[in-house]
Amino acid sequence: MYRTVSNDFTADEVFDYDILVFFSPAGIASLLKNFPHFEQNETAIGTFGPTTAKAVRDAGLRLDIEAPNPESPSMTAALENYLKNRSKSVSKNGKK
Repeated sequence: MYRTVSNDFTADEVFDYDILVFFSPAGIASLLKNFPHFEQNETAIGTFGPTTAKAVRDAGLRLDIEAPNPESPSMTAALENYLKNRSKSVSKNGKK
């Protein structure tokens, strides 16, 4: 058994994350509760499982990393693939 609990952030919380990874739709709800004016911009969002991926899309956010899939059966593999591909893209374009 487990229980998902939302972490309440303070109003002055600095939001400077490069990647956010969610494992349940409750995580998306928590993000939007704590940061109602959240703008994704360059922040990558990753999910594990189809219901969590759907929650991201339903919230109008961009899904950058999705697991499991044939190339990435785990979140660790999905993150590794994303970072490798991003590194190649940065090298080609010379920018972040």
